[in-house]
Order: sequence, then structure tokens, then C-alpha cells
Amino acid sequence: MSRSISALLSSAAWEDLTAWLPHDLDALAAKSGGFQRRRAIQSPLEFLRLALAYGLLDLSLRSVAAWSADHGLGQLSDVAVLGRLRRGWPFLEAVFQAMLTRQVAARPVSDLPRRVRLVDATTLSAPGSTGADWRLHASYDLSTGTVDAVELTDGRGGEHLGRVPLAKGDLVVADRGYAHEARIRETLEIGADVLVRIGHRAVPLADANGEAFDPMKFATRRRSRAGRPPRVEGVVVYLRSDKQRVRPMRLVVVRKSVDATTRAQTTIHREAQRKGKQPTARTLAAARFAFLLTSIPASEADDATMAELYRLRWQIELAFKRWKSLLGIDQLRADDPNLARAYIYAKLIGVVLADTIARQWRAFSPYGVPIGDRPLACLE
Repeated sequence: MSRSISALLSSAAWEDLTAWLPHDLDALAAKSGGFQRRRAIQSPLEFLRLALAYGLLDLSLRSVAAWSADHGLGQLSDVAVLGRLRRGWPFLEAVFQAMLTRQVAARPVSDLPRRVRLVDATTLSAPGSTGADWRLHASYDLSTGTVDAVELTDGRGGEHLGRVPLAKGDLVVADRGYAHEARIRETLEIGADVLVRIGHRAVPLADANGEAFDPMKFATRRRSRAGRPPRVEGVVVYLRSDKQRVRPMRLVVVRKSVDATTRAQTTIHREAQRKGKQPTARTLAAARFAFLLTSIPASEADDATMAELYRLRWQIELAFKRWKSLLGIDQLRADDPNLARAYIYAKLIGVVLADTIARQWRAFSPYGVPIGDRPLACLE
């Protein structure tokens, strides 16, 4: 990866690459305050090229200084490069967010009636650290097949539905880490809908009479008719805080396969052993099911459809894996917080560039400049 990126940053292909960058870099630099001094590095575009060399080529600060001199960007010491990058991360963040905005405006690639937002987070660690020093919170727009929102926090920034901007009509799909009753209620209040996996006791639920509702009792209840229980079934429930029961929800219970149950129970035993505890019988029994809570009514999508939709949440997991395997975004090389931010945003700019070019069916021009600003008509 680094060899191809190196060619793009250091050859005539850089001119082609700039066509994919925001055209208002000067305005972004002025607004963010991330580029002010023009000694040696004369423009925001030159600084962006320098930052991409640091982030995408994984060069040391001293090597970036040498690279800058070799490629006509100016004579800089490693200390000067450090200062530029530490001060410049707000500009890199502004560039990244501008590119995300442009990506969101792209033509959808599906006819889904709602904007489905898959949300998740991944952790990054500083050199020598074994904990989560940074956390990337992201939203993946299923209709366009792109990441449409990212928030970078330190390791204490917890996962919740408020991390991404939601709008009326959105359907946010999230895993158990986002199963917080207050955040679910806030999401519903702005007119968005949810499809969230919950634990067997994580979110307090009530039935139509206001009585406490136990997902496990529903999943394991005795049925009046003999036969194999359905793989997927749903029931109307309410958040317990919805005292007037004005906002019906639906609990969708998916019965796992034997193999999936065994894997889940093995993980439970391993985690309990690590903590010196014994798992409860209820926890082991709950591993037989996946509990999904949604505000989408059955008249709009049946239980099986919602269960299938939740499976697509793995798209954002795959996006994180691509970022880490192709660009090494999790291999932080900086302890200094502001330098780490510059490094991470340089990586993210590379991610969006790669995604945008791939989606637009464009290749870097062998002529040194792009010929037009539209894809070939035969590929539309």
C-alpha cells in the first residue's frame, strides 16, 4: 500500500489526486485555524501533502523532513514538522469532514425507503499501550455504501447513539453497546427509528399493561401447540419509562443455531473464567437467542426482515477491518495527543479518497491530468 501511495504523493499523479480533494482548502484552513504560517510550506495544499506523507507513508518526523526537501515542499527540521502537524490537526479534521459531506451527497446505490445508518466504534492504542487510548465512532450509510459521519474521542468517550448526527426518518442499527434506554428514547424523540440488539436484561421493558416484561420468559415460554419453535418471532413491548405507553416498540427474538449457541456459551465461559467467576444459568440460556429491539412497526417490515437487516451491521465492522488492514489506522506512532490526531485524520483522508475513487469508477490519469469530471457514460 505504501509504495502506491508514495507514487501518488510524489509524482505527477499528485495533480490528479488533488482533483478529489475539497476545492476550498484555503477557506477550510482559515476557518479551522490549522494552517497559518507560510514559511517553507507555502499553502494548505502543500501542508496537506506533507501530512499525508506522515500519515499514509508512516514516515518518522525526520524522514518527513527529508521527504519534504526531496519533493520541493521546503527545508524543514523534524522539530518544525512536529510543530506543523501538532498545530495543523484541526485543518486535517476540517478537510476530512468536508470530504465526508461530499460523499454523503453522492448518488445512492440502492432503493431502500429509509436512510439506514449502521453505527459502531473501534479503538486505537498509542505505542506501547495495551488499552484504548482513542475511539473512532462512525456511521455507515447503507444506501450509499459509505461512511457518512465520524467522531474521534479519547478512550473515555463511550459508545452511544448521540455520537452521530441523526435526522427524522433515519433508521439507526447498532449492537448491544448502544442499548441505553435514555439514548434510545432521545433518538425516537427526534423522529429517527432504532434497531438495536439488547441483552436479556439490559433495557427495562414493559408490556401493554405496564407490567415488567422479561425477554427470556417470552423466548422460553411454554407454547400451547407442540412443534419446533419459530426461528424468528416478535412481540409488542414498551420502554418502561414510557408510562403512557404512547410509543410501541417491538422485540424480535432470533433463535440461534446449535453451533452459534455453542460458540456464544464458550465465549461466556472463557470471559467468566478470566474474571474468576462462574456464569449464571440464565446467562448461558440467553446465549441461545439474539434479542433485537426496534421501533419499526410490523406493518412496515416483518420480524424476519428486521432480523436480516440487523445482519447487515457487519458492513461497518468490515469497513473498520479495511481501514486497519489496508491503511494501518490502528498502528498509532505518536504519544502526543495533537500529533496523534494529525496522524489519525491523515489516515482518514486516505480512507475517504480510496472509497470515493473506487465508487466513482475513476482511475488516476496516465496523461498527468484528468480529462473530464464525469464517469464514462457506459459505466453509469
